[in-house]
Amino acid sequence: MLAVGLIPGIIIPVGQTLPNRIYCEQVVAEVVNRSDKQLIELFRDSGRQDAIDELVRRHLSRVRATVFQMVHNDAEADDVTQEVFLRAVRGVEKFDCRAEFSTWLYRVTMNTTYSFLKRRSRSPVDFHAELQDPITSAESSPDRAVLQAELSTEVETAVATLSPTLRGAVVLVCLQGFTPAEAAEIEGCTADTIHWRIHEGRRKLKRLLKEHLS
Repeated sequence: MLAVGLIPGIIIPVGQTLPNRIYCEQVVAEVVNRSDKQLIELFRDSGRQDAIDELVRRHLSRVRATVFQMVHNDAEADDVTQEVFLRAVRGVEKFDCRAEFSTWLYRVTMNTTYSFLKRRSRSPVDFHAELQDPITSAESSPDRAVLQAELSTEVETAVATLSPTLRGAVVLVCLQGFTPAEAAEIEGCTADTIHWRIHEGRRKLKRLLKEHLS
């Protein structure tokens, strides 16, 4: 009788003794302790699916957050994130290990998201309808909670009105914490261009939020 082990794709006989458990733990540690580039090499050399699983585990949360901040819709963010990782897995064989995997992955993320936004613009929908509910402190007063919720919604709505490239710069640098140089490498442009996009994005956001900031 067989049972699925701790890692997808590894089958462990049910009721096996401690050495088998130790072996499984060693396999987990072997994967978890490798760098992104080492995981790619492991997958290329031996076809180890658990190497890809670990890459996805490491980057899934941040990639999904980045996509959501671009599309502002949970269902669409899930779909685009899935497409990002499908493209990444298909392209990993051609990945140049002299480059940073995270930079390459976020380039795939942004390009996939831009393509989606372009398709969506051809058939507009009310993408503000599923803006993430703002999280407020349980200790906040009702009035304060209402104001925080309104401001959060206004900010998200304002960001959603920016052009995709301005939104991308704001999301990457201001929300995801990439440096302008890193964002420039992801976007395939100069750091000066990223600085301009952030400046322009902030200027437009300030104008849109003027009522709440005054």
